[in-house]
Amino acid sequence: MLGVNTDNKTLLGSWGNSFNKTQHADSVGVCRGSLGELFQGPAIGMHNEIAIISSLIPKLNKVYYADDPEFYEISSRDTSVAKPPSPHHKSFRALEIFCQLMDLPWPNGSWSFEGELPIARGMASSTADIIATLRCYAKYMGVNLTHKITTDVLRQVERSDSVFINQPVLFCSSQNSVIHYFNPIRPLYCLYMHDHRGQVNTEDTRELLIAHYEAHYSEYKQLWFQTITAFEENNLKAICHCSTLSAQLSQKVLPKNSFQSLLDNTKRFNADGILVAHTGTVIGYLYCEKPSIHLIESVSLMFKSLGGTCELTEIG
Repeated sequence: MLGVNTDNKTLLGSWGNSFNKTQHADSVGVCRGSLGELFQGPAIGMHNEIAIISSLIPKLNKVYYADDPEFYEISSRDTSVAKPPSPHHKSFRALEIFCQLMDLPWPNGSWSFEGELPIARGMASSTADIIATLRCYAKYMGVNLTHKITTDVLRQVERSDSVFINQPVLFCSSQNSVIHYFNPIRPLYCLYMHDHRGQVNTEDTRELLIAHYEAHYSEYKQLWFQTITAFEENNLKAICHCSTLSAQLSQKVLPKNSFQSLLDNTKRFNADGILVAHTGTVIGYLYCEKPSIHLIESVSLMFKSLGGTCELTEIG
């Protein structure tokens, strides 16, 4: 069966074979997601490129692989073979490219996808699926999945996030390349909600964003250097402030219905800043210290009035 969904799990085979959830797996790949961006804007010094700093969170997407020698083989290089559509078509496309680059055989077996990251909400669910798939098969084959191979694959599949890098980086999302590495920061905390219940098409916003960045270039250039300094100094308060400024600028092009309400109540809830998924639905309060239960209760009431459900996560 293709695309069998059970309890938010998708069971897939090699373009169609499936296995039961209780069956063993021979390999697993895991990737974190992000909670939007602490910065998104023009990549200063690069023509018409978008730069982001993803906020890494402990929510995970997992991909399992179980070898099945009796299952038919489909060569990743045989384009004459019709492959059925898959909800994880990008992951399998990335796997094809990976097998070609590394001269690996196409896997004869079954795949299972488990995800904690909602789709089309600005939480890097697509990239996390791709990375988890590549990690799973690389581990199964005993090969080293380097950052270079990862970016070479991603560049041919989608504009991605930096969730495969376990530290904050300034990342060019269209070229899938690192502009600047930062040292790991102390944890930040976020009380967040989704601004509406719908999904956001994150792939059709590039031209709109580029035009917006050009119109506000001087503001973004100043914020660019402020943000780099804040990360290099590991100054959490300054990082939260920069995140708020980035969210405010984003409000001029991809507005969140609840943004002004959160901004107006920032001091009331002792928040250090505001975080948004610039091309998603996430919006929330940033804290340098873990919020108390009483504070979570208060913010939850406000988010409820805005039509959202309050969630807590750590960023770092």
